[in-house]
Amino acid sequence: MLNFATKLAPESDKLDQAQEAGFRCAEFWLCEDHLADVDPILEMAALRDMRFVPHFPNKGLLSQDQLANAVRLYRELGCRAMVIHKPMLRSYGNRLFELEPDLRVAVENGRQRGDDFAAWAGDHEGLTLDIEHVWKFTLRDCPLEELLLFVRDFFAQHGRKVRHIHLPGYVPGSEEHHPAYRSPDLVTAMWDFLASIRFDGLIVSELNCEFQTPEHLSRDWALFREWQESRREIDEPVASAIA
Repeated sequence: MLNFATKLAPESDKLDQAQEAGFRCAEFWLCEDHLADVDPILEMAALRDMRFVPHFPNKGLLSQDQLANAVRLYRELGCRAMVIHKPMLRSYGNRLFELEPDLRVAVENGRQRGDDFAAWAGDHEGLTLDIEHVWKFTLRDCPLEELLLFVRDFFAQHGRKVRHIHLPGYVPGSEEHHPAYRSPDLVTAMWDFLASIRFDGLIVSELNCEFQTPEHLSRDWALFREWQESRREIDEPVASAIA
């Protein structure tokens, strides 16, 4: 089944809330201060049976020691990807790859439109597909059916590159980074598609800090559990028929 995750600061109370809600995967957003000393992050992670992906800082002047700590987190947490924005990859990519030649970066799409989006997809070997950004900025709040077709076509062309996905509960015309349960038609349709292609990366409900609470996390996880149960009801009769 899919790996549904939440995005949070690498702090013990945040991890506790996510795990108590039901999450077993998380994306860490990182800043300069976090990378000054990653021992506390590694110690917290070691106490929990969870899968992690680090999100490289979006801004800041990072020292060589901080870059080494970012790579250390990636290695010691057994990560399959590191999310990064294109400007930071441009600034620090060469130095990161010197530290870890096999680093699997996943470059996130931003507010690109048209040719800029196509260039992002073509320029990088590893991608983070932010579906909210696609709907809000690239496709300008088109009907959901058009978004679904766009994502299917995108995976047909570039699916082998997609290592990570951001999937908040976006509603056309709203602000970004709302909980997944706020847009059930979107997220369940995307989960159906990603399950059909056996996507193995993390699918992250990327929340603003105001929504990173036990209530919102629990409601996100409840929607995912409800979707899982509905999939089992469909998949089990099919498996029995095949057998």
